[in-house]
Amino acid sequence: MQQAILIGPDTINRAAVAALLARAYGFDPHRVFDFEQIHLARAALTDQDTLVFVLYPAEADHHRCRQESSASGVTEHNNLIFLVTSLSGHDAQKILSHKPRGVVFLHEGVAHLHDVIFTVEGGRRAVSNSLTLSAWAARECPLTPREREVLTAAAAGSPPKEVATALGLATGTVRNHLAAIQSKLRTRSLVDSIRVAQGSGWIT
Repeated sequence: MQQAILIGPDTINRAAVAALLARAYGFDPHRVFDFEQIHLARAALTDQDTLVFVLYPAEADHHRCRQESSASGVTEHNNLIFLVTSLSGHDAQKILSHKPRGVVFLHEGVAHLHDVIFTVEGGRRAVSNSLTLSAWAARECPLTPREREVLTAAAAGSPPKEVATALGLATGTVRNHLAAIQSKLRTRSLVDSIRVAQGSGWIT
């Protein structure tokens, strides 16, 4: 593997990715940086052939990290590979705006990571059509007005029973709305759904 750096928030995910790259590809674990250390990351870029892995976070500080990543300047590098744990259409738009050479969905496993790295090292792009379609679909909010009401109430910390009472709905109906929201946004949890909707400006 050619020289590489890893940029992302200090989380279990970052530690796991760094360990995997070190074990399987000879990656130097000292070339790992927070978004706040972007000046050090720039100094570590010896040339345009260096692979730059950007861990796209799904944690609570996702929005802050995304802003720092966008402003970093490292995203102008030629060999950007985004590592994502979950992805909304809005996230897809942000990632594609940096013209990445590769996008790795970490839940798809090591074989997928290997294929993307191999493709990028060979001078080709490894960005799936589904990412482009997700970005295109994000132009409009996929949620109904009622779903947005339910999600807004849930985002305020209200459990389904309280949301149901406040909106004059059955608790089961609220749960159905939350399940539909999760399906539409392709998220894995209520917290993730709230983050995606807030980040896209669909709820406050």
